[in-house]
Amino acid sequence: MTIPRFTALFVTALLALTGCLVEPHPYVYRTYPAGVYAPPPPPPGTPPAAPAAMSSEAPPNVPPQPVQEQPEVLTRGPVHEAFAQPVSVQDQPGMVVPSQPPANITETPPADRPDGNACIWAPGYWNWDAERNNYIWVSGCWRLPPPKMAWVPGYWTQVAAGWQWVPGFWSPVSAQEIAYLPAPPAVTDLQPPGPPPAADDFWVPGCWYWYQERYVLRGGYWLHQQPGWVWTPSHCTWTPRGYVFVEGHWDYALERRGVLFAPVCFPGRVSAGVRLSFSPSITLDVGVLSASLFACPRYEHYYFGDYYDDTYVRLGIYPWFDCVRIGSWYDPLFVYARWDHGRTEPRWEEHERHEYTQRHDNRYLRPPRTYREQEARVTRLPEAERRSHQMARPLSTVAATPSATVRFEHMNADTRQKTVQQSQETHNFRDARSRWETSTPASQTPVEKTPIVGTRPSAPIVHPTAPVSTAPVHETTPVHETAPVHETAPVHHETAPVPTQPDRVQLPKSTVPDRETAPVRETVTAPTQPDRVRIPRSTVPDQTVTTRGSDHTDRSAPERPFDETRHERSHDDR
Repeated sequence: MTIPRFTALFVTALLALTGCLVEPHPYVYRTYPAGVYAPPPPPPGTPPAAPAAMSSEAPPNVPPQPVQEQPEVLTRGPVHEAFAQPVSVQDQPGMVVPSQPPANITETPPADRPDGNACIWAPGYWNWDAERNNYIWVSGCWRLPPPKMAWVPGYWTQVAAGWQWVPGFWSPVSAQEIAYLPAPPAVTDLQPPGPPPAADDFWVPGCWYWYQERYVLRGGYWLHQQPGWVWTPSHCTWTPRGYVFVEGHWDYALERRGVLFAPVCFPGRVSAGVRLSFSPSITLDVGVLSASLFACPRYEHYYFGDYYDDTYVRLGIYPWFDCVRIGSWYDPLFVYARWDHGRTEPRWEEHERHEYTQRHDNRYLRPPRTYREQEARVTRLPEAERRSHQMARPLSTVAATPSATVRFEHMNADTRQKTVQQSQETHNFRDARSRWETSTPASQTPVEKTPIVGTRPSAPIVHPTAPVSTAPVHETTPVHETAPVHETAPVHHETAPVPTQPDRVQLPKSTVPDRETAPVRETVTAPTQPDRVRIPRSTVPDQTVTTRGSDHTDRSAPERPFDETRHERSHDDR
């Protein structure tokens, strides 16, 4: 026996005799399914140990969370569709995305909300970002609804080649049903026939109304602009079940609509079925935002930020002023801004086009794409110039600013929890709408009864990914150095079959044009009668919404245009 081995045996025997050698517990390295190592259980008969004192102080020298693991706040992306929408006037094939959208985020509104009880919380939704080849989250927003209008949220629906977005829309609060119509004819009078009769007049394009089992054309007309109010013209919007007529209505100017929050990209690929929690805290300045505003008429969404590369034109994202040149959509925000700014800047539109060209040709003049990049740029600017370059700011900073255009109040825990519950009810309503619009029509199969919501927010959007525009494109500009854009083939809308014996459509009186009212009329025979779904009011979320703010006296909307209302004219007026 060697000396080292003898020494080891001697030490072991000595420790065993003195009771210092403890047998290791067999469960020290047991691994739980979640991958967490559990401490060994105490020996039998051992009294429970006293709980350790809890400390509110963070352990020293803890490394920060890696940047790659933190949600990325974006300063480019889609504008929440409940906040603003361009009006598509051409039936264009929609896009599909390859992946199923993740489960809705458990989104908690921030504790600070606009003062008064006029604003509603429109919860966020998922949007497909083609460059990332993944979904990003369009944060919820505080929205002052258009007077007497209720929000019907949009949703994702599965089609043969993937997933497609069905846009939301505003509906009269008094509406008791949603009527689904055949495809309307094309609108051809988007542009005015000549100069306006007066400096404050703007052109409203024509619209096809469903009247006495056929489409009737209400021609375009001139409308007098109302300061602080944006006119959204009547139009039809596509759904899988048919087309829905959206009544023309006055809406607030962009800066008066509420509080818009920045979209967010979550780290990694968010899988379907994985639910996240999130509370937005970075707001968007709509004044700075409108300096880089784009429209995607295929999805009835606005986009903001750096969309200056030719890639986006080919994907169907255009600068908002191109509505005049292209003519596939009507842009109510641009029409109002051109009038509003034109009163003091006669060459405002020319200036907008010049700014776009400069940023298109020089990528260093483009706005930052993330909040982190914005803050890095701002710190290098003189103090006097920083504010004009901040598209996004923390809500806490905005709420504490005395000169802010929106005044805020702090919600208590109960009010905040009720808002969260109402958000969930909105998601439930969106899911119900998805079921009845993608199922067999109501005349053949009973549809689950779920009401139109007076305070409804919206759901996700599809980032365009395919068709090539016929619009001219700049030839020398390089593509932004980002991940390659994922392109998929365009897929036409998949619409549920029209019932053979549908119910007769009954539109609200305000949507039925009078024979003597419309300036120009044509009629087209429809192939079938439309389908309809009656919306019971029993499950409307308990949320009181007013259309008059607590601190304003000018909230009442102007009267509906004479050409949009049903009036009897005397022979002298004809």
